[in-house]
Amino acid sequence: MSYATRLPLYQRLSELRKRPVITYVTSIRPNMSCQMVGDALTSIIEQIEKVPKDIKNIDFLIISNGGDPITSLRIMSLLRERFSKIAVLLPYVAYSAATVLSLGADQIVMHPYSNLGPVDPQLTVAHSNEKGVQERLQFSSEDLRNYIDFIKNDVGITDQQHLVASIEPLLKDVGALPIGSAKRGQQLSLTLSEKMLSWHIKDNQKAKTIARALNSSYYHHGYAVDRKEAKAIGLPVVYANDEINNTLWSIWQDYSSEMRCDVAFDVTREIMDDPTARAAISTIPIVNLPVNTPPDVAKQILTAVAQKIPVTTQATIKHRVLIAAIESSEFARAVYNDIEILSWRGLDASLEFRCNIVSSGWTDNNIEMENS
Repeated sequence: MSYATRLPLYQRLSELRKRPVITYVTSIRPNMSCQMVGDALTSIIEQIEKVPKDIKNIDFLIISNGGDPITSLRIMSLLRERFSKIAVLLPYVAYSAATVLSLGADQIVMHPYSNLGPVDPQLTVAHSNEKGVQERLQFSSEDLRNYIDFIKNDVGITDQQHLVASIEPLLKDVGALPIGSAKRGQQLSLTLSEKMLSWHIKDNQKAKTIARALNSSYYHHGYAVDRKEAKAIGLPVVYANDEINNTLWSIWQDYSSEMRCDVAFDVTREIMDDPTARAAISTIPIVNLPVNTPPDVAKQILTAVAQKIPVTTQATIKHRVLIAAIESSEFARAVYNDIEILSWRGLDASLEFRCNIVSSGWTDNNIEMENS
């Protein structure tokens, strides 16, 4: 569960594939995920610089739920500038921007349990529901197109005036500018996909067909495109042998274990799993008031009880969680979230807490190697 345990796996993979491997992994842990963003480029360039100049083939291993598609373009452009042949290795998930990245590779080596996904960009806007409560609304240009298609073809509204009236609630909920942004995002995604594919597919029509399929043929952004389907739509998918597949899967399992990808981050769980914090909150007295106690009386009683409770210093729960890594046989860079949780029990038995999360930024991750 560290770079130290993954290093021999990278070395073995390079032996099997006859080329170096660079990995870029972002956490897919629920409530503690990380996206592909441009700040990773410097570390990837440093990895590229470590590869001997006479080596012209490279493997790039990616595990991610996606992020910034321009980052995908920049990564593949960097690899294309330096290497003649590029293979993307997929041990597990490569959604959205990670799929866009994969489209630029001469080979896509997919583990049997891995998948790509649609590349239709998602937009999130602030939205007030019918109760006036602010919430986040996520949609894509495909959602907008399908809404209008539903109104025209399913509901059967064809009159121009009625169509305009039907679109007004959409404009009110989403807003005119976000709709324009969704359309522009779709055009960007389509253009990037075609550009990536054109680097190794010389048939322009084939590249356009694949790009359109990944942009609009699937009805959910989380749709899993397995290796059979990816190969069927025309992508250069390669089936590896069992030894390579086992090595890829071991790399993913090690990352998953360190990032705790199978356990959603939950502050209450973190508090209750910590013996010291759990013991501290269990000693707080609880005041059981009659159900019909007037609010002002209840407040007076709770205040009086609180004044008799001695003030204590509560220790915080501290965690350091790996959320992104760029690694090779040469060195490793990582981003950690440093988490501090302060918890306390209210007199009404409620559990309250304050959670602060600070990112470390990209930092050297070779300490474990020096101590091993």
